[in-house]
Amino acid sequence: MNMSWKGMASGQMIDKSPYDHFVEIDDITYHYREYPARGKNAEHVVLLHGFASSTYSWEKIDYRLHEEGYHVWSLDLKGFGWSDKPRNGDYDILTIMEELNKWMVAMKIDDAIVVANSYGGGVALLLSFNYPKRIKKMVLIDNAGLRMRLPSVMHLISLPLAGLVGKIIFGRWMVKLIVREVFHDKRLITDEQIDAYHARMSTTNATDAQIALCRAIDFDKYELYYSRIREIKQKTLIVWGKNDAWIPLELGYRLNDMLPDARLVIIPECGHIPQEEKPETVFRLVLDFARGRDVFATFRGTISGNVCAIDEQTA
Repeated sequence: MNMSWKGMASGQMIDKSPYDHFVEIDDITYHYREYPARGKNAEHVVLLHGFASSTYSWEKIDYRLHEEGYHVWSLDLKGFGWSDKPRNGDYDILTIMEELNKWMVAMKIDDAIVVANSYGGGVALLLSFNYPKRIKKMVLIDNAGLRMRLPSVMHLISLPLAGLVGKIIFGRWMVKLIVREVFHDKRLITDEQIDAYHARMSTTNATDAQIALCRAIDFDKYELYYSRIREIKQKTLIVWGKNDAWIPLELGYRLNDMLPDARLVIIPECGHIPQEEKPETVFRLVLDFARGRDVFATFRGTISGNVCAIDEQTA
């Protein structure tokens, strides 16, 4: 891989494809990937990544959803991927949600099927009741937002002097350590994957942005908003890696109980980012949910009420 990404300016990236684009909104340059649909009436699918991640996290399924006839978008939220990472920017999740809404307005996206992982899922939940016309359905994958114990890496980088120390010790080895935490089956991790994460996390102000985001987390404040989860009317599919070491399955059950119209599917032998570790399983679940099919019939599993635990042999 070309290692020229260090200090890369806004609006630039490595290995740019015809699907990669940049747009400036309120002085922030955002990177996004778009797979335009062939038909005018195709449904929009918007993919939102998690903490320390990017549009790269969706590259195993984005084009496949496009091939099924959807207009597919994935966005690098502010502070992530190839998007801007302003040193003194506001990284509170409510601000990120408002910025996501502005991007969707700019892209003319309404009634989208939003598929979101981890931190992106917390943003999607806020968007769903603040701007309900943006979201038709949601797929929430190992979702963040409810009060929880922060993963060790997020706790450490929010400590005093984390910025200085982090910049001194940051390297590919640290990226590899993080990826190993979020994968259950370490054998599936590739050098290409580590390089892709490392490249994006080494761009200008990337460390500062991650620190600012972690320090902005305030569960006391967010509970005033997430207490409204029971007001959400959008049909929702919750997908969870059974072996998630960052956000435990217990929170998936809690979220499923709180949402009025939700079903929970548990993927065995899987960690925090199922779309990378079990992409075929996630693709099939998202596609069937988008098409209105019974997702509990997609794989064999044990069903209890509105929860399905997929059998290990079929996932």
